[in-house]
Amino acid sequence: MQRLTWAASLMEAEMIAVLLRGEGIEVLIQRQPGLDAPDFLSGGPRILFVEDDRFDEAAELVEAHFGLR
Repeated sequence: MQRLTWAASLMEAEMIAVLLRGEGIEVLIQRQPGLDAPDFLSGGPRILFVEDDRFDEAAELVEAHFGLR
């Protein structure tokens, strides 16, 4: 898996993941290392990962819809 982008919160990460999953791209969402305390609940940054073979397609979708890279 390859790091695609980051999101400021779980909600933002889920919005990106819904877009990608709608195109058949599996997404893994992880908390930012060092900020994985349960006290943050859904707050705190997240990192999104996708399979290597779908990375270019996923990056293009995220760039077009969210302007993130």
